[in-house]
Amino acid sequence: MDQLAYYLVIGLGIGAIYALSGLGIATLFTGSGLANFAHGDLMVLGALVAASTASAGHGYLPALAAAVVVTGAVGAVLGMLFAIPLRHRRADIDVVLIGTLGVAITMTNLFGNWFGRRHQRVDSPVAGEFLPIGDLRVPLHYLLLIGGAVLVFGAVHWLHRRTDVGLQLRAVASSLPAARDAGVRVGRMLMISWTVAALVAGVAGVLVAGVLPITPESALPLGLNGFAAAIVGGLANPLGAIIGGLVIGVAETFAGGYLNDTIRASIAPLVLLGVLLLRPQGLLGPARAVRAG
Repeated sequence: MDQLAYYLVIGLGIGAIYALSGLGIATLFTGSGLANFAHGDLMVLGALVAASTASAGHGYLPALAAAVVVTGAVGAVLGMLFAIPLRHRRADIDVVLIGTLGVAITMTNLFGNWFGRRHQRVDSPVAGEFLPIGDLRVPLHYLLLIGGAVLVFGAVHWLHRRTDVGLQLRAVASSLPAARDAGVRVGRMLMISWTVAALVAGVAGVLVAGVLPITPESALPLGLNGFAAAIVGGLANPLGAIIGGLVIGVAETFAGGYLNDTIRASIAPLVLLGVLLLRPQGLLGPARAVRAG
């Protein structure tokens, strides 16, 4: 029973990593109808900026603040880069999709030159502290991951459901031409979507760096796991991304603990394949086609 509880807490912590990545992806999609292949790179940027800030002698909170500021600024620039052609109808959604893939490759190479390719971590305020479960001990940072995912989701949910900006973001995601015709400042809303998604990525990157060593090449698995979580839960539903990430994380942890690592590595693609076959719109997604771009 202790082992079961141990794997459950670890799985929820790992799932929170996937959930945070998926939340950023779903946040952008919910506010703009776009998908960003460079989201994993934004998470890595947040982690590397925080690690550099911490290594300079600053504490965890200043490192987190620096990561959020930098990733938010980069997100705003990316929003400007992709919002302008969309706003003036000079680019198709598919062009933006390919463009974000090019941005991802460029960012990975730049990070290797700027930060180096050695593994970097960010020690959290609870580093070295554990939660005892019988004879087993769970690092408290896994609980911080879970709490962080909940808090970030709460902030995103409040923005999208309780503010006028959120209403306009959802209008743009639903139909960009209709939103434009209704007087919504489409370019501004697209930039806000990219910035908010990047802020989520920055926080996620710092939290993830507390349990996983980060390199520029970490962007690909972080991004892929995030897309898996977002698609499993429903790409247009941030809550679905949280649930999808937790489901995958728990399933992976139990598979690795009770079976083997080979099966563990197969869990995410198998769960994703099953959802795409049985419920393409995701567990909490609306029964409609999903576009990516």
